[in-house]
Amino acid sequence: MAAWSPTPLRMKYGVAIDNYVSNLPCGVDLQIGETVQILEQCAGWYRGFSLRNKDKKGIFPASFVHLKEARVENIGQYETVSPVEDSTVLEVTSVLREWGQLWKRLYVERKDQLFHTVKKLMLELIQMRRQLMSGTLTQDQIRELKLRITSKIDWGNRKLGLDLVPRIDGEVVDVDRTSAVQLYQVHLRSQQDTQNSSSRGTIRKPKKKVLSHHLYFILKNFACNVGEDTDLFFSLYDARDNKYISERFHVKLTKNGLPVNVEKLHSLSAFFIDLGNQDLARELYLVAHIFRIGKMLYSSGDSKKSSLQYRRPYGCAVLSIQEVMLAQSDQSEGQEDREFLMKVYSCNNENEMWQLHENIIRKQLGKVNLQGSSYGMVVSMSLLHGELAQVRQENAFLFNKGVTLVRKLGFSDVIMPGDVRNDLYVTLERAEFEKGGKTTGKNVEVSMFVLGEDGEVLEDCISLGEGELYSSEYQSYVLYHNNNPRWGETIKLAVPIDKFYGSHLRFEFRHCSTKDRDTKKLFAFAFTPLMIGDGTTLQDRQHELFVYKCEENVKFHTPAMYLTNLPSSGEDAIGTIGQSEGGATFPRSSKETFVISTVVCSTKLTQNVDLLGLLKWKAHPDRVLDTLQRLTRVDGEDIVKFLHDILDTLFAIMDENTETYGKQVFHVLVFIIAMLHSEKFQHFREVLDTYIQKHFAGALVYKELIACFKRNLDTCVTAAVDKQEQAQNMLKAIEYIFKFIIQSRVLYGRATCGQEAESFKDEFMSMFTSINRVLAQPVEPLLQVQVTLLKYFHSIYDELLRLFDLREVARFIANAVDSIPLEHNLSLLNQTKLRCIEHTIKGNIFREAVSRSILLPTCLRHLSHHMRQKQELKLGVAAVGDIVILIQELSHNQSMSSVVQENVQLLVDSLLELMFQGILTIDRTGEVAGHYVSCLIGLLGLMNEEHYRCLLEGLTDRKKLKDFLIRIFIVFRELVKQDHFPRDWVTMRMLTNNVVLTALQYFSQALTETFLFMFDQQLWSSYFGLAVAFLTQPSLQLESFTEAKRNKILEKYSDMRVPMGFEILSMWQSLGEHKLNFLPGMVGSFLEISLVPETELRKALIPVFHDMMECEQETRGSFKEVECEMIDKLDILISQDKGDDEYRELFHSILLERVQEENADWQETAGAFVNSMTRLLERLLDYRHVMKGSENRDKRMGCTVSLLHFYHNDIKREEMYIRYIYKLHDMHKEAENYTEAGFTLLLHADMLGWTGLMLPQDERYPRQQERERKENIYVTVIEYFDKGKSWENGIPLCKELAEQYEKKTFEYAKLSHILQTQAHFFENILTELRPERPFYKVGYYGKKFPFFLRNKTFVYQGQPYEKIQDFSQRLQTEFPNASFMTHNLPLEEEVINSDVEYIQICKATPVPKDCDIMLDQTVPDKIASYYRANNIDTFVFDRPVHKGGRDENLFKNMWLERTIMVTTSSLPGILKWFEVKSIQVVEISPIETAIQTMDNMNKELRSLIHQHTTDQSRGVQILSMRLNGVIDAAVNGGISKYQEAFFEDDYIAAHPEDQQLVQRLKGLVMEQVSVLESGLAVHGKLAPAEVVPLHRKMVEMFTAMKVNLAGQNSPSLWHTQKRLSVASAPGALGQRSSSIPSIPPSPEKKPASPLSKSLQSPLFPVKTTTSKTYTVSTQAPSSVPTTPAAPAAPSPLLPEKRRNSTPNTNNTPADTPVNQSVPTHVSRDSVLRHGSDPNLGTARTPDTSDNILTRSMDGIPTNRHQGTGAQNSPRSSWAGPSVGPPIPPRTGLKGGFSLNSMSTSSASVASSVSQPGGDDPQPPALPARIKRASAVSLQSLDSGLAPSPPLTPNRSAAAPASLHSSDTSSISSTSSTDTNGSMESSAVPPIPPKPSKIRPLPPVPTTVEPQVSKSAGRHGTPPAFFDSTPLVPAKSGKTPRIPETPEDSQSVYMSPTSVYMSPSPVNLLPPPPLVEKKKKNTHTAGQPSYKPVPTPRKSVSENR
Repeated sequence: MAAWSPTPLRMKYGVAIDNYVSNLPCGVDLQIGETVQILEQCAGWYRGFSLRNKDKKGIFPASFVHLKEARVENIGQYETVSPVEDSTVLEVTSVLREWGQLWKRLYVERKDQLFHTVKKLMLELIQMRRQLMSGTLTQDQIRELKLRITSKIDWGNRKLGLDLVPRIDGEVVDVDRTSAVQLYQVHLRSQQDTQNSSSRGTIRKPKKKVLSHHLYFILKNFACNVGEDTDLFFSLYDARDNKYISERFHVKLTKNGLPVNVEKLHSLSAFFIDLGNQDLARELYLVAHIFRIGKMLYSSGDSKKSSLQYRRPYGCAVLSIQEVMLAQSDQSEGQEDREFLMKVYSCNNENEMWQLHENIIRKQLGKVNLQGSSYGMVVSMSLLHGELAQVRQENAFLFNKGVTLVRKLGFSDVIMPGDVRNDLYVTLERAEFEKGGKTTGKNVEVSMFVLGEDGEVLEDCISLGEGELYSSEYQSYVLYHNNNPRWGETIKLAVPIDKFYGSHLRFEFRHCSTKDRDTKKLFAFAFTPLMIGDGTTLQDRQHELFVYKCEENVKFHTPAMYLTNLPSSGEDAIGTIGQSEGGATFPRSSKETFVISTVVCSTKLTQNVDLLGLLKWKAHPDRVLDTLQRLTRVDGEDIVKFLHDILDTLFAIMDENTETYGKQVFHVLVFIIAMLHSEKFQHFREVLDTYIQKHFAGALVYKELIACFKRNLDTCVTAAVDKQEQAQNMLKAIEYIFKFIIQSRVLYGRATCGQEAESFKDEFMSMFTSINRVLAQPVEPLLQVQVTLLKYFHSIYDELLRLFDLREVARFIANAVDSIPLEHNLSLLNQTKLRCIEHTIKGNIFREAVSRSILLPTCLRHLSHHMRQKQELKLGVAAVGDIVILIQELSHNQSMSSVVQENVQLLVDSLLELMFQGILTIDRTGEVAGHYVSCLIGLLGLMNEEHYRCLLEGLTDRKKLKDFLIRIFIVFRELVKQDHFPRDWVTMRMLTNNVVLTALQYFSQALTETFLFMFDQQLWSSYFGLAVAFLTQPSLQLESFTEAKRNKILEKYSDMRVPMGFEILSMWQSLGEHKLNFLPGMVGSFLEISLVPETELRKALIPVFHDMMECEQETRGSFKEVECEMIDKLDILISQDKGDDEYRELFHSILLERVQEENADWQETAGAFVNSMTRLLERLLDYRHVMKGSENRDKRMGCTVSLLHFYHNDIKREEMYIRYIYKLHDMHKEAENYTEAGFTLLLHADMLGWTGLMLPQDERYPRQQERERKENIYVTVIEYFDKGKSWENGIPLCKELAEQYEKKTFEYAKLSHILQTQAHFFENILTELRPERPFYKVGYYGKKFPFFLRNKTFVYQGQPYEKIQDFSQRLQTEFPNASFMTHNLPLEEEVINSDVEYIQICKATPVPKDCDIMLDQTVPDKIASYYRANNIDTFVFDRPVHKGGRDENLFKNMWLERTIMVTTSSLPGILKWFEVKSIQVVEISPIETAIQTMDNMNKELRSLIHQHTTDQSRGVQILSMRLNGVIDAAVNGGISKYQEAFFEDDYIAAHPEDQQLVQRLKGLVMEQVSVLESGLAVHGKLAPAEVVPLHRKMVEMFTAMKVNLAGQNSPSLWHTQKRLSVASAPGALGQRSSSIPSIPPSPEKKPASPLSKSLQSPLFPVKTTTSKTYTVSTQAPSSVPTTPAAPAAPSPLLPEKRRNSTPNTNNTPADTPVNQSVPTHVSRDSVLRHGSDPNLGTARTPDTSDNILTRSMDGIPTNRHQGTGAQNSPRSSWAGPSVGPPIPPRTGLKGGFSLNSMSTSSASVASSVSQPGGDDPQPPALPARIKRASAVSLQSLDSGLAPSPPLTPNRSAAAPASLHSSDTSSISSTSSTDTNGSMESSAVPPIPPKPSKIRPLPPVPTTVEPQVSKSAGRHGTPPAFFDSTPLVPAKSGKTPRIPETPEDSQSVYMSPTSVYMSPSPVNLLPPPPLVEKKKKNTHTAGQPSYKPVPTPRKSVSENR
């Protein structure tokens, strides 16, 4: 045999190419596409494992695996393999596997569109993967294909809700080599790339780069009923930055909605021009503000005009520009522009007008009102691209319409030559005014003027918006009664350049009173100059202006009144108010302010330069200066064309005469360099670089360049504004200036061999000294110079390294940065400085360790300062992130480990504590938050053990350490919440968790070392809270992820919950005596942790609960608080989808083991608690399992009931009990199960009384009295019962309420209403139709079912008219994985204990409780029909069983197995189904089956005959069918089969005990002949002409049948029929028709044949001359047999007059045949024993279906017993009245519900009674033969159910004194009955039986249908005390003989009531006594001749 050998490296990895299912115990199943790792090989087999399940190793065929090349690591026992395929190919493979599972789920969830989209995408990925692996593509094609693949994958992941994959250039990021900061940045870029991908996942091809875009806008319709003149303002708004980016387009409309300027009627259009690419990337909206021009308060009914007009807010509308662009992209070529509807919204409060557009964009609909769905503006928009001139040329027709051009608020992205702008934009932000003693606010209107230097108002320089004429005054809109108005309105000021200097703005504030309609009262003013003192314009920011009070009629004669004496704002340097003349005239209110914001957009035009004069400067040397000056005005395009020649000329001029031309050449050089920085000419910078490196030859110019540079810097410190501008322009060109300097010095050094090096260094150092001096003065005039210097400072680093070493350059940089003071208020300078630091960090110089050691401390010093001050946080965090990224990258280089260690320590010392503080106050919603967190995570990730040690050692003070740890725990808890990162950033989240876990392990050591001995509960609580939050966060719940995602996480990080859990356990154990401080608070936390589905973690943490119990027990004497907390939290946590069956088992086993190890007094209590919690867990898990899905509604109800009973009965938690009551109620209400909902609410009502106790408020009821709450519940329940047509259940509630209203509360109005409701219920009972509902027995077998179903049997109430097929289909939907059995055979243990779900269904027949109503014919059928199927707890079903092998005649060996089931509650109830708590199985012999079949058919025929006799108008189709079926079957062998099976002498000889049953069957045969004869007579009279041939045929067949019977049985059969009291058909019907003949009576005397003799022979042979009868009975006496001559007792269902007029001699049972259901109107006791009840009048037509699943074999013969009515009418009989034991009543025992009281003795057996008219006694009927009667209690004794009422009265007579005498030689019993039916009886004591062996029942797991044991054969040993042989009367002086059972007998025949029901093993009761019956010589005809005497029932203990 070949041996196993290790596989070579090339055979280590493979892929399954087909599905393989192994039948070997050591085999491994494979699925196609599954990857495997191969360990060994042997003879065509491999041994290895699947990479999906590495734990299971086994063998599989080599032919099923395709080998692939792989990379093997750690060769040997722990080797790992990974494929060497392209990473993109592997990613596609993984993605397809993951998507495949989700794709199937989409189909199940019916998400059709997404299903087909994913399918198409998967097919595309498969095709592209195939192309990628083909090896036929070029590198460019491969690169492009990979980008397409990754784009499709990312798009598909986003659509499927999967995780974002971080990528760099299409490749997945390696997390191990990437810092957290860089990973965050990659996530941001990947998210943007994914969102920008097309809907099909393809890459959008980049279009030709266009720098300018223009938005064309047309207002086509304005459909708003404003009612007054209207102003519309349209502008572009950036919702991301919350600012406007364009001017406003102004449209003035009349009150009719038409333009004020009629010429613009069809040309309300505008161009929003000069939009750049960045603008289109914004979140742009077109915002339209609407103002009405008119009265202060508008009223449509007020036609009175006012002389003053006000601008008042009306509404706003917005339209997303992205929507416009998307619509335009989908628009086909040549299609007209799409129209858009802008809905108009108004604000709830007009004070919100300034942000109404923001509320609409953010969809804060609670703050806005929609003016109407059809109201708004119809606009058309389109986007045009290119330069404006080009657009104008291409779309000249648009500009010919007088279109308005609307500019941007600022410069456009591309500055074109000749584009001159000098615009100032002023925005009115807000103001605050004092009330001035008034209760209401002012109606403030702001007027603005532009005044020149001379104080005159500048005319027509103010524009509210483009499209309308400019004005000289601006008036703001008015907000009604608002002292703190906010406007947010932007005005454009077009001030001429020559008038700009010296001009100022004046704002006048007026109150617009609604009372005084003719004036606006001036009360204050403010002003601001356009230029500040140093000559600069207003800064682009907000300005808070001072508000000065003034008189109402003040006249501003000259601006000098305030300009020269008063400051305009806090920034103004003018003296203090009050010290000047102006201060006295215009006092300033310190509480009133006015805020505006300004934006300046201005440029200087420079043109007309003569290049020719410059290039030929030597020809005119006297014009050089003029030429150089004119060069700066030359067009830039001309300059770049001659760039090379221009530069050569400039340096030649400089060399010619440095002193004369050096300064001017330097200025021109700066100009050219600055021009090349523009976007338009930036590509010419490469030309300049090439010139410097290859063509520049000015070796001596460096000196002049340094001198000019230094001179300009030094001059700008003290010079005017123009000098500063020169310095700014110079600094913008600093990069190329330094390049020229360095290159010039290099050339000079080469030429002079390094001469003058020291002098050059000194000159260079002086230049840096000037730089530092400029930076060291943070003042406003130098701000722009400083900003420009820092902005471009980083560009000189690389050039400096050409002449200086790293340390020198680093010192240059550090000194320059350090020269900037930390404390100043110039935010722009801080921003630029931080950007400079960021550029420095990203530069090459920072990567070198030497220079970094100098630069890093400087950078950190400035960064920490600004982060601490919350200044420019975004820039500071970005710089810190760059440092972390660099150090993380350097840490992978082992040679730099020591340097990295020092750098990290420096970072920790400078930033760690600062970042912990900052993260608590940072705005989570801001864009800085995520970057901030990533920096902290990155820094913590860089720290090692040494860093943590140094950090904690530095915190020597206990208080500082505590504050630090608390802050850390709080920060970590914020990080654990994961709010800073999107949900699909799993990579980022897992990295964060890994870092937090590592850090916690270090910080926990400090906690135990410092704060355990001196315990600090706050700190420990914070730690435990953090640990629990970490462990239970959704990001770590691996079981909820897909398999691919879970495997990736486990492979990278393993399960981080396990180490965290053990860390928590270690910390808990270290607490010692301090544990009590955390009880019971930590119970829920530890419970939540232990529910994490990790086995090892659970095993470690579950013992903590025992520790908690023990701790509380020792301290407080009990663990009640722990118990209560655990129950409460467990219910909540399980409902949150936590926990499973494994946890339940571990919880029970581990805790119970711990408890049992204890020897303490509380061991028993603790054990009970553990068991109780285990049961609760089991129920809660089942409940959670079925919470989702409409198909699980019934399961949810069952689980809810299980929990409901548990909380009520087991742990007595009333609040939880009520909670689940209403959960069940809500489910019933949703399912429209109103009856069940009513019963459910009654559970709560039963807990309440009719008291005045005040009950607290809860979720459903207010605070109210107990009686009020109960009344409310009753009213609701009555409504439910009304909807559910269960009026009988509602009537008692109505009566109870009526009694309360009448006798307690005296609320007669409510009494009247409830009585009307009650009357309405009674009326509905008689008039409304209520459909019948079937009942089904359902068994659930197998361990896969939930606890409340597992191996249990239930009885279900079906839907109205629901067939078993429909019911089965409903269960199939609820249990799709279950197998439905097609038989009703008892199940074996293998099925019960299997892991498969099995369901067994059959139809069940209800047994009514109230049989008196069923027997009383005077009760209306609609009343009786309710009780047939309601309030039922007992059901039966039959199953045919063949014994003794198959026979041609099936009737010989066909037995019936009858199952009697008792449910836990009556149906209907709180559910539509209930569990079967006890099952009793009896068997019916073949002859008894035949008797039932014949009797049922006779009853059906009699019923049909009766119906057609009373109503001759009925059709005869059914009657014809039934008669033909019986007669034709008889001719073909129907009755002959019975004759062959039971009437032969061989059968009588073999079964002498069946003689009476044979006689009974014969009587039924002859009875059928009589009924058929009567039926044919009725049929012949009523049959129509077309049925006459059929009638004749039936008559012929019937004649042949009679002849056949007469030939076999002789005429004595007719006499037998009479003796058996078989009534003729008309008599059976209860009335006769004169036209219908009856069956002729049989002759009185005929010669007896052998068969007739056998019919006449008594069942019990008597050898004495005195006629005596011995009866076995323990029940109330039944009716007495009637002699053949005497008429039978009347039917109990007949009316009284009918009973007296027509005696009913039809005393045959109404048994149901094998294939029919038990009638619902039969006797309850009778059905339970034998399944039928005779003499019930008209029988219901039975169901003739013969499905074995639906059969109900209910035909077992039963004896009659005495009724409870006044007539004592017989209830049930067979051929004649006989004695039979009814089912005894059930009584409750102490401690729960017990069924012991249901025990009864054997059935009564009576001998024949001599008849006065002859020798033919009427034989009494024997009870059914019982194979096994086992009643198994399927519910625990403490179920708490109320005992059911007795089924029959339990009357017993005392034994006479003669029985207690010593003379026992004779036992006799006498009985006499008078004419009134009274009875005298005597009883004898019981005869003790001999012990008999009974085979015990097999163990039932939970609820199992009892197995029916096979009995001894007919020829076997007779049973114990109830044998098939008759009881033999004792001879004189002797005790009657009772047959015995041998000791080795293995089975016993019993009566169905011969055992009692209990959970203990079944024990038989002792036999009842024999009672002697004495014949009376005289009796009244029709009355019983004797009655048995009841024997007192013995108690259970006596029987035992």
